[in-house]
Amino acid sequence: MRQLFLSIVIMLSSLPLFPSWQVGADLRCIDSFFFDAVRVDAEVSYRWDDIRVSLPLRVSSSSSYELGFAETGLLVSVYPFQGHGFFIGASMVRMGLFWGLEAPEERFMLFSEIVAGWTFSFPWFYAEPRIAVLDAFSSEEGRLGELRKAVPQYSKIRISLLVGVEIK
Repeated sequence: MRQLFLSIVIMLSSLPLFPSWQVGADLRCIDSFFFDAVRVDAEVSYRWDDIRVSLPLRVSSSSSYELGFAETGLLVSVYPFQGHGFFIGASMVRMGLFWGLEAPEERFMLFSEIVAGWTFSFPWFYAEPRIAVLDAFSSEEGRLGELRKAVPQYSKIRISLLVGVEIK
């Protein structure tokens, strides 16, 4: 796993053509103050021209259930209309790990995600409203259903607002 991550980092850092790094967090996670569960979403991205490769980092935990979930993956997005900020993307790899007393028997999970949204870039920061469809091919409906009961913020369709810094 380390070799794969190191290979991706080396490949991404050697690419030219106006690259930029983006680090952001989902402001929609503030809704955790109103539930018995917490969801924290962050993302590190490398963008060049009309292609962006992202490494999402998400952690969810329920205080009313003994269940937690951490996930990461590799999300590739393209900007089909140059200069307009609209993007579409899909996960190349999406994996998660359950823990806790109420975790499913098989704790490791592979699933998918499809996203679309707009990136509004400003000097040194960006804002990105987006919509994401989790497990678009319904390969893990059972375990994700258990997660939705424990963490209400974990829905199949999620509207979010990613805000962060952009380093060009």
